[in-house]
Amino acid sequence: MKKLLSILTALAALSAALCVPAAAEEAASAAAETAPAFVRVWGRVSPWDGLGILLKNGDRDDPLNEVVIHTGEAPAVDAATGLPLDLEAVREGDVLYAWAGPAMALSLPPQLFAEVVVGNVPAGGAAPEYCEIVGRGRASAAGGTVFPLAGGGTLEVTDKTAYSPWLTRQIVRMEDLTPGTRALVWKSAAGGAEKVLVFPYGYRGYVTALAGKGGVEAMVNGGFDPELDKDVPRISCLQTEAGVMAPIRALAEAAGYSVVWDRNRGAVVYDGEENPVLSARPGDAALQTPKGETTVSAPCLKQDGTTYLPLEDLCYWLNLYLVRE
Repeated sequence: MKKLLSILTALAALSAALCVPAAAEEAASAAAETAPAFVRVWGRVSPWDGLGILLKNGDRDDPLNEVVIHTGEAPAVDAATGLPLDLEAVREGDVLYAWAGPAMALSLPPQLFAEVVVGNVPAGGAAPEYCEIVGRGRASAAGGTVFPLAGGGTLEVTDKTAYSPWLTRQIVRMEDLTPGTRALVWKSAAGGAEKVLVFPYGYRGYVTALAGKGGVEAMVNGGFDPELDKDVPRISCLQTEAGVMAPIRALAEAAGYSVVWDRNRGAVVYDGEENPVLSARPGDAALQTPKGETTVSAPCLKQDGTTYLPLEDLCYWLNLYLVRE
């Protein structure tokens, strides 16, 4: 019972500090106010009769010192080489680290679905850190570049930082560390990034929204930098009681989609010529998507000939990472 209370206390603290990602159909109607962060667990592989891998560590103050991880399709990384780790070759007593979202099954031991798994950490060395970049990088006082991370931390890279992609031959540079990027980072004793392993980007792009005296504006793949983004169009949004409403056509076309108006279906967004992404009719509080009908946080709005949807909903269905300034 004491163990379960410790786990529940840890979960309550995580829920207060972090925003748990919603399920696909709920994400649009209960959009996160902060980017998701991750829970790190670690331990030695221990005997377990159930599904998944049981990890145990000796830290009695850690409420997750016994936890089952489910790896699924999560990348498994060899910390010594940065190459794939063969989980089939992992044996009892081996040490593994895993990162997952804060949601977990309230069982004993608790169970997590891993985002990434790391093993073969060299003796005396530190495990790399898994992170998600939530904003554009800015110059640091030390001459490097600092990126804000989910959960409130930062990632500092320098001209000596080495970059590598996960399972591709693609060349990765600092410029590829855009909002929404997830990576494993090996740090020096001083805290700077020595090596960054970049995972495939999960979004079509990112959107930055900024409130000013003239209202709310949004940029696709821009951050309102006077020099870097001088050629990136600014998209005017509406600030309503229901939140920020974004114009469907302007935002979608800026992200490379096409939009047509259909008398029966309203605004219809296509990816290519024959792949509908969503359709929204003014006044409706639901969208039609390839996954079926789904509710949104506020009804579709048509004003002065322009059709709007809540910004969070539209970004979700267009697979655009929303930067929260």
